[in-house]
Amino acid sequence: MIETRNLSVQYGAKSVLKNINIRFDTGEITALIGANGCGKSTLLRMIAGLQSPDQGHVLLHGKAITQHSRRAIAREIGYLSQSPQAPEGVTVRQLVEHGAFSGTRLFRRPAVQAVDEVMDRVDLLSYADRPFDTLSGGERQRGWIALTLLQAPKILLLDEPTSFLDMGYRIDIMRLVEELKSERGMGVIMVLHDLNEAARFADRIVALKDGGILRDGDKSVVDARLPEALFGAKVSVLPSGDGVPFIKPDW
Repeated sequence: MIETRNLSVQYGAKSVLKNINIRFDTGEITALIGANGCGKSTLLRMIAGLQSPDQGHVLLHGKAITQHSRRAIAREIGYLSQSPQAPEGVTVRQLVEHGAFSGTRLFRRPAVQAVDEVMDRVDLLSYADRPFDTLSGGERQRGWIALTLLQAPKILLLDEPTSFLDMGYRIDIMRLVEELKSERGMGVIMVLHDLNEAARFADRIVALKDGGILRDGDKSVVDARLPEALFGAKVSVLPSGDGVPFIKPDW
């Protein structure tokens, strides 16, 4: 369980986050949404223990995250940034094996079987010996997810996992996230820009604006007023047979 208490961050004169109090549990997909610069990625980095707040605390199982070792955090939390970079010439297998690293400390070398299992889970086992930089964007994203899965985290943090991907790969990644929650009981917290993706795949949607939480709830928080409040965009919300709202821009 991860919890923030009175979390605040300021960049210069701008307050990015103000007194954020929120709790995340396993077994739930949470989408963080909001305009660029609203603090979504900052919040994700603080949850991962990679950035310190100006005020407040992040708690992991009731204990300040700063009191946990990097190794202990890695056993609980897997984090994938927006644009991770792989070493030049590394193979898919070599990249995934880096999931055995936590910060600068090295775990014992992972068993071949464990590496094969996570690559197979993301449908990359047949590409194990290929140079990672020869993969497509969607395949690379699955490779990065495999790397985090090798840690066997309880909560997975994904910063814009579908950015720069075409529609097919976006759907593949979101379905993979959904399956990981179902199969492993994993909690997922991800930054998304597409409200339709959030409404379709997330159990919980947290909308950030002006440093605070504008809305926090299930798919019902996505209505025609939300995009206008977050982005100044006029939209219509269309009904669907399965109850998931679909947002259509008013061009």
